[in-house]
Amino acid sequence: MASRLVLAGAAVVLVCAVQAFVLPGAPAPARLRGATEGSSKPSPSLSIAGVAATTAAFGVAAAFAKTRSRPAKTAAKYTTQTILPSLAWIKTGVKASELQPTELRALTLAGNDVLIGKTEAGALFCVGNLCPHIGTPMSEGADVIGDVIVCPLHGSSFQVSDGQLIDWCVSPPVIGPLTGLIVEKKNLLVFECRQGGFLGSGEVEVLVDTNAKKAYEANYWKGLLDAQGKDDGTYY
Repeated sequence: MASRLVLAGAAVVLVCAVQAFVLPGAPAPARLRGATEGSSKPSPSLSIAGVAATTAAFGVAAAFAKTRSRPAKTAAKYTTQTILPSLAWIKTGVKASELQPTELRALTLAGNDVLIGKTEAGALFCVGNLCPHIGTPMSEGADVIGDVIVCPLHGSSFQVSDGQLIDWCVSPPVIGPLTGLIVEKKNLLVFECRQGGFLGSGEVEVLVDTNAKKAYEANYWKGLLDAQGKDDGTYY
């Protein structure tokens, strides 16, 4: 639509330029006829007007050519293709010997929020740092009792070995159970971990999905694009 308007404007300016130059044998405009009668010299005003109109016409044409060669600003498109997991062992920078029983350390590994720690018996474990209830960080005051971790906000408890749910939103009384009704019960995310180095003497390593962040973003864009257009980044 914009290119059509530019072409139309250029055409109008060109017509004005032709009309400004009085062709041989053509009658002069009425408003200029009196000024030119009795004089054999061409009117300077006509030449100046013609040159100005012609210059304007070439300027419009040049601007149109420039806009045609300019790259589009909306060339980037997002995709919602299925992102498959890519598992890898990531070093945490923490040695198991540095952790005391029931101690917890929060880390972000390849976009994954994890929590490494030890049970009361000293067994190493790694779980998701966010409680599956409303995403409360377990690192903000969670308790490790035996081989169970307890959420600091509503008292939900999980087995650290497999993430199995034990109690769901048990505290504070009345309020905790009511908040638990609005979210479906879920297990805690668990990550496989190990001690690297010779005979397990090195730092703790955790097996994580390095594509987890990409997969999350793909689902986000899918929801966004479904509301605005097709889920492949194009529009209807």
